[in-house]
Amino acid sequence: MVTTESRSIAKGSDLLAQSDLRQSNVLSVYEKARAINIEKNNARLRALGLISANEELKSNASAWGLEEKSSNIKRKPSSRPPSEGCRKSRRLLKLSSEISENVVTGGNEEERQEGIEKEREAIVKECREARQRAAMEVAKLGVESAARENPTATYEHCLMRIRSMTKKGLINRVRSIERGAGKHCVVKMAIFKSCLQDENMWELAKLASEALERLKGLQSPP
Repeated sequence: MVTTESRSIAKGSDLLAQSDLRQSNVLSVYEKARAINIEKNNARLRALGLISANEELKSNASAWGLEEKSSNIKRKPSSRPPSEGCRKSRRLLKLSSEISENVVTGGNEEERQEGIEKEREAIVKECREARQRAAMEVAKLGVESAARENPTATYEHCLMRIRSMTKKGLINRVRSIERGAGKHCVVKMAIFKSCLQDENMWELAKLASEALERLKGLQSPP
């Protein structure tokens, strides 16, 4: 059975395989340097089990401007009057403006939610397994040194803090890490994001993930 995760990874792989498109992309010197920083940071974070394969592919594709643009294409309005039986706006039909989630997603809401849950579980499982494999390699990648310099960079400590903080406190912590933009801010934010995913706090994890993307472009791996 092909999962949403595997389809996304396949699509991401296809995008990144288009090296000619990547090279022909008109990027400024700053944008190219930013994209390279993001790729390097993603490789390191993936090795540490702090981002999944899908997250890495999406981030790299976005950095090089290879994400799909189809959603931004606007259709030209037809000059022909609507024929009988064709779809009309809900406003003209004097119906409620609320649209069923099933119509928007093209599927059953229960099935859609189940797909989201499975994808989230896959991300958490993959990252946990990668962290276990990376445990013996952490010292080589310099993260133990980072933890000694700043204890909040350790995963266990971060997980403990998250369990004791309020939602407002967690939001402020994300903002604080981003504002500080210290030497190890990318690893710290990635750990924070991953811990939030572990604790099933996906709304806050999305906030941390967006901040992480901004930091990855500014900071190269120490």
